[in-house]
Amino acid sequence: MSESPDSRIAREQQFHNARFAEETRESQSKYYATIQHSFAAYNARVDELAIGADVLEYGCAKGHRSVGLAARAKSIVGIDISDVGIGQARALAVETGAANCAFEVMNAEALTLPDAAFDLVFGSGILHHLDLDRAYSEIARVLRPGGSAVMWEPLGHNLLINWYRRRTPEARTADEHPILKRDIELARRYFADVKLRFFGLSTLGMTPLRNSPLFAPGYAATQALDKLLLALPALRWQAWFVLIEFGKPR
Repeated sequence: MSESPDSRIAREQQFHNARFAEETRESQSKYYATIQHSFAAYNARVDELAIGADVLEYGCAKGHRSVGLAARAKSIVGIDISDVGIGQARALAVETGAANCAFEVMNAEALTLPDAAFDLVFGSGILHHLDLDRAYSEIARVLRPGGSAVMWEPLGHNLLINWYRRRTPEARTADEHPILKRDIELARRYFADVKLRFFGLSTLGMTPLRNSPLFAPGYAATQALDKLLLALPALRWQAWFVLIEFGKPR
């Protein structure tokens, strides 16, 4: 007998409540130093598309990104499965005077939001926790014609990275599933345009030098190398992260 989706959602909520109450993934932070350029690219694209827009942050965690966009967006709604995270996000909005931000506890696979309500939907590290058929359908539903969704997600094809994931199960939920090529193909059923940018291959080798003076020049060199390597169809899916932009036709 198949498991109820509610059981999976309950596990996700429990994990993220614990994480937001007391961060549980600090041991992974050393690797994120080698992928910071990808997150910068994600943030830059979100900043650009948020200007004057009605925005949905899809998996807002503690709300820092939404509140940071408040001055440039018309309105922002942040949703998350974690009531702990949403409580912290609401407190942050009050503290900073971000009156155009609203935060709600919500299942990302079943949004209680109106159709065609947003110009931009964005999220980081959220899709790989979800049933993608449901998630893509909901994102497409709440986007306006001509709107965009921008997502920053881990990929699941690199054998070395997957080996590390198997050795550190406590750092992630039991149900998450890094994005695969077939998951991107599935998105094409729901969105007219799917753009991909791949990040994190040779840059990962800089992890041992992250606190060294050699890190900055080495990181710059490996970013340049990755631009060449990840342009190759045979290698791009070996990247650690992908920046995805979905477009809805006008």
